[in-house]
Amino acid sequence: VTIILTTHYMEEAQVLCDRVAIMDEGNIIAIDTPKKLVHDLLARGFKPHMEVQAATLEDVFIDLTGKDLRE
Repeated sequence: VTIILTTHYMEEAQVLCDRVAIMDEGNIIAIDTPKKLVHDLLARGFKPHMEVQAATLEDVFIDLTGKDLRE
């Protein structure tokens, strides 16, 4: 079964998709699994432009309430 999802939310695509196509100006410039795309980026020596925290506000909510935002 194939489902096509279009989104600008990369975190959403990373969680929901088995394969991702990255498009720019109507052209597919990369297509692979989210894990492989991230791996390839890191292998090229990528360093984030800002500090990435180990937890998010969603993690705080789940920890405090015991509930998932997606329930």
